[in-house]
Amino acid sequence: MKKLKNLFDFGLLLMAAVVAVSCGDKEAFDGSYANQKKLSDYSANFIKKYGDVSGKTWDFSSDSHVYSLSMPNPATARVATRAFMAAPADYLTINDWYEVDLNTVSWMTSKLTNGRNHRDLGSPFYMVVPQNEFFVVPVFEGQADFVWTLHIVVDDYDNNGESLDLRVWQKGENIQQKTKTNPEWADIKGGAKEKYNNTESATALRAKPIEINLSEFKGKKMYLYLENTKNGQPRNPASSLGYKMLALDIPAESMPSNIDESYKKMMIACEDQAIDEKSDHDYNDVVFLLYGKPDIPDVKTIEEPIYDMFSKRYMIEDLGTTDDFDFNDIVVDVYDITTKTAVYNVEGGNKVFKEWKDVTHSQKAIVRCLGGTIDIELKIGNTTWTKSGSNYPVEKMVNSGVDGPIDYSAVLAEFPVDGWDFKTNNVSATVGSKASGQVQTIKFPKKGEVPLIIAFDVNEYRNWMKERLSIPSDWFFVVEDEE
Repeated sequence: MKKLKNLFDFGLLLMAAVVAVSCGDKEAFDGSYANQKKLSDYSANFIKKYGDVSGKTWDFSSDSHVYSLSMPNPATARVATRAFMAAPADYLTINDWYEVDLNTVSWMTSKLTNGRNHRDLGSPFYMVVPQNEFFVVPVFEGQADFVWTLHIVVDDYDNNGESLDLRVWQKGENIQQKTKTNPEWADIKGGAKEKYNNTESATALRAKPIEINLSEFKGKKMYLYLENTKNGQPRNPASSLGYKMLALDIPAESMPSNIDESYKKMMIACEDQAIDEKSDHDYNDVVFLLYGKPDIPDVKTIEEPIYDMFSKRYMIEDLGTTDDFDFNDIVVDVYDITTKTAVYNVEGGNKVFKEWKDVTHSQKAIVRCLGGTIDIELKIGNTTWTKSGSNYPVEKMVNSGVDGPIDYSAVLAEFPVDGWDFKTNNVSATVGSKASGQVQTIKFPKKGEVPLIIAFDVNEYRNWMKERLSIPSDWFFVVEDEE
C-alpha cells in the first residue's frame, strides 16, 4: 500500500526553485521576452504560495471509468456522470436490526477465498426492477482502505433517456458485530485505518435491512456500483456492468435460516478495485444479501452494447496576472466514450465472460467556465476551439462567479474532439492578441514545472473557484491506488 504524498515540500530555497522552474517552463510556454518575464513572476508567486514544485506532476485524475447501459449524456453530468441523484427517503426505508446468519456468511467466505481470482463465478450483469419492494443487507466487510458507497441506478427511469441514481448504503452504516475480544455489540468503523473496520473476526453480526421500493419503475433495467473514496478523495467506481460484482445464488443448505423461506434470496459480492490490472478479483471486499417476496431483482447477463466513459477536467490559467491561481480562465471537460459488447464462453453449462468486442470510441469536450478576458484558442488533440469564434465576447467573464452564481453543470460550448490522448494530456491554450504580438501558448506542464494547466476527474470534488479565489493547497495531493 502506498502512502499519501504531500506535493509541497518547503525544504528547498525559493530562489533556486524559481530559477529552475523558470527555465523548465519554457517548454510549456511559448511567447515573447515580456511574456517570459511574466511567467517568471508567476512562477515565483506560485512557489511562494504553494511551495517547491520540483519533481511534482499536475494530473490528479484517477483513471476513473463510469459504465452505463445507455449513451451517457455529459451535458447533464453530475458526480460520476449520473443525471439525477434520487432522494433516498423517496425510495428506501431503514428497518430494525436483523442478526445475520453466519452459516450463510461462512458459505460465502469459503466460496470467495481471499486472493483467488473468482471471475469464473459470474459475468457482467444488470438487473430488472421487480414488482415489489426488496431488501439489501450488508453481511460482510473485508479489510480495505477504500470507503464504499453502494448505489443503485435505474436506467431510463423517465422514458427520456435519463438515469436515476439512488444512494443505498455506506461503509459501516447500520452494521454491528461482536468479537471474541469485544462480546458487546459494537459499530463497524467506516474509516480506512480503524481497528474494527471489517467483519472478518465477527462472532455475531447484525445489520439493518434497507427496504427499497422501486416498483413504479417495474421492468426497468437497473445496475449497481460502488462509489469509492480514499483519504476523502474519489477513486474508481466499481460497477456490475464493468464485471466488478458477482450475483451469487445461495445453495439450499446455506440459506439464512431466520428469513422466511417464502422470500427469494441471493448475494451480491463486490470487488472494489476497478482498475482491472491492479485487482485481485476475489470479490470479497464487501458483500450484500438481497431478499424479497415474491421477487428480487432478476439478474441478466449483458448481451447488448454498454458504454464506458472516461473523462478529465482541465483547468487553465491564461497568465493575465502573475498572482492569480483560481484556474478558471477556461475550464473544459473532455470525454472519451467507448461502446463495447461482451463475449462469453460456455463452461459447465454456464456463460463465462471472455472479452469485450466491437469496441468503438468517440470523444467530446464541454467548456464549463470562461474566466478570462482575452481571446483563447483551445487545442485538444487535433481539434481547435476559440472563444472569439463562439457566442461569447472575448472580454466577458462567463460562469466564473463575476456575473452571478456559478452553474457547475453549465454547457458554454460542446464540440466533438479527435485525437485526445488522456495519458499525455495533449491539451494547450494560446491566449492574447495576435495583432499586438502578445500571444502565448500554454501547454500541459511537464514534471517539475509550475503549472498553468491542471487536470482532475470530472466531478464535484474539484469544482473551479470564483474569480480571484486561489485554489486550496490541499488540492495538490496524490493518493495512489493499492497495487
